[in-house]
Amino acid sequence: MHDFGEYLPFDAVLHNGNDPMYEHNNYPALWAKVVEEALSEVDNGGDIIPFMRAATGGSPAHTRLYWMGDQLVTWDAYDGLQSAMIGLLNSGVSGFTLGHSDIGGYTSVKAVKGTVNYLRTKTLLFRWIEMSAFSDVIMRSHPSNLPDDDFQVYDDDESVLFLKKFTEIHVKLADYKMDLMKEASELGTPVTRPLLLHYPNEEAARKVND
Repeated sequence: MHDFGEYLPFDAVLHNGNDPMYEHNNYPALWAKVVEEALSEVDNGGDIIPFMRAATGGSPAHTRLYWMGDQLVTWDAYDGLQSAMIGLLNSGVSGFTLGHSDIGGYTSVKAVKGTVNYLRTKTLLFRWIEMSAFSDVIMRSHPSNLPDDDFQVYDDDESVLFLKKFTEIHVKLADYKMDLMKEASELGTPVTRPLLLHYPNEEAARKVND
């Protein structure tokens, strides 16, 4: 996991002498390129799958996988479960063909009593597991930033068996997803696709995110 690739300080002093504000948006691609070069120099580097959240237009040439960042442990389209799917679809048609999200979300807030709290529920975790099994190229859970307060996949037997069930479904889809990844490599088409990519003239396909 290559996190924080977007945080080039504006007051940085760069080796090439360029203005850091000018280099800021190119920095994630340069970071990805460094990782790519490092993996090319080690034994079995091709078996390692680095993934990033930060990117720019040139990043897909050097990065094998993306994740959608640190969603809230909520349901909404602004920064919750729905936003993870929206991000996956939008990034896919922007050239980032392979992606996934933290199962269950990441960002949690345990505030003072009487104020807003964002803590993961069991139901949210289950729905995220289902979404990831069918839409993502990998399944990866995350304990979140408040693991003791959020519901986890290992908290009870029902959750363990639920994760097992959908992990097995994910595995059974391997051949199908491998075909899609082959298409992504050859054609640049994303694995998880918005309907408008296949039905560009259908009005309903253009309103899926409404």
